[in-house]
Amino acid sequence: MAGLAALLPVLFIVLVLGLVIFLVVYRQQKEKERTRQLQLAAGQLGWNFLADAALNMIPGLERFALFNQGHSKQIRNMMYGEASGIKAAAFDYIYVTGYGKNRQTHYQSVVYLEPPNLAVPYFSLRPEGFLHKIFQAFGYQDIDFGQRPEFSRRYILRGQDEPAIRQTFNDGLLSFYENYAGTCTDAGGNQLFLFRGGYRFQPQEIQSYVGLGLNVLNLLPRY
Repeated sequence: MAGLAALLPVLFIVLVLGLVIFLVVYRQQKEKERTRQLQLAAGQLGWNFLADAALNMIPGLERFALFNQGHSKQIRNMMYGEASGIKAAAFDYIYVTGYGKNRQTHYQSVVYLEPPNLAVPYFSLRPEGFLHKIFQAFGYQDIDFGQRPEFSRRYILRGQDEPAIRQTFNDGLLSFYENYAGTCTDAGGNQLFLFRGGYRFQPQEIQSYVGLGLNVLNLLPRY
C-alpha cells in the first residue's frame, strides 16, 4: 500500500500530461478540419484560398479598431475573390492579449469588402456593454442618435469625425443594425469589416455573412 501511495503523484502527473496532449492533438485536428471545410466553401464561391495569409494582404489594417488589439496577430483560412462585382474576403483573425498566466488567445471571423466607390469616415461600431456605460460617465465617446433610441441603447459608435459619421448613419443604416443586433463593423475610406464579436463563422454561414456585408454597403453613401 505504501508503494501504491508513493506512485499516486506520478500517476496523477501522467494523467494530466496525457489529458493535455490529447486536448492539443484534438484541437489541431479540429483546426485542420476547419481549414479543409473552409477551403471547400471557397471553391464553391469560386474564390481563392490561403491557409495562412500575411497581414499586409489587406492594406491599412492598423487604421481599424479590431486590428489594434493585442499582439501575435495572424490571418488564417483566408478566402478571397469578388461578391456582386466587389473585391471581398472572409478570414479567421487570431490575436493574443496579455502575457504569461494572463495570456488569452482570441479567435474571430471577419468579412471584408473593398468597393472602389466607397468613401466613409473611419468608425468603429460595437454592441454596448455594461462597462461601456461606466466608461461613458468618464467621457468615453459614444455617438448616439436621439431619434433612434433603440440603436443608441444597443450600440457604441466611435470615430474622430463625428459630424461625418452622423451623416453616414442614415435611418436605413440605423434600422439595419437594430434588426441585426450584435453585428460589429469597422470601416473607413473604401474598406469595410463586418463580424460578430468573438465568433467564428461555420463554413455554411460564409455566404450569409458576406450578404450582410453587402447589405451594409448598399446602405452606405457612395460616390
